[in-house]
Amino acid sequence: MSNDRDERTAATADRWLARGLVMMSFALIIDLLVRPLILKQHPWQYLDIFLIWMATWAYVAIGTSASGVAPYEGRLWKMWPIIPSVVVAVTVTLALMGVIRMWTDLILTVTVGIIVTVVDAVVVFIILRGIHGVWERRTLGRGPREE
Repeated sequence: MSNDRDERTAATADRWLARGLVMMSFALIIDLLVRPLILKQHPWQYLDIFLIWMATWAYVAIGTSASGVAPYEGRLWKMWPIIPSVVVAVTVTLALMGVIRMWTDLILTVTVGIIVTVVDAVVVFIILRGIHGVWERRTLGRGPREE
């Protein structure tokens, strides 16, 4: 058995690492939902888990953009359906926690959720696109980019 690392073994390792990151993220999401809904813990008791999760995803996003992978791999239009699912998940969680009590609370939560999610997605995309642009200029030179 050879211990040499080639493209096939690197690609296989990368796929498994990516799957592991996604599984870890889903486990942390479930943990972050169980703590307030079932265990009735205060958010300050599990803020460390949220920060670890966000730091991991920030590290991966910045690292891949700085390594030459285009943000969202050029498929940004496929990412937009995530926004309604995030808004629905946050609204349902807040309703289960008892924060939403009236229709006005529901309308305000959905409206603010959509605005905040869209703004966050745009800001993250701009930041990642900027990091990728720096990589392009450093690696490919200062010539015009093809898009």
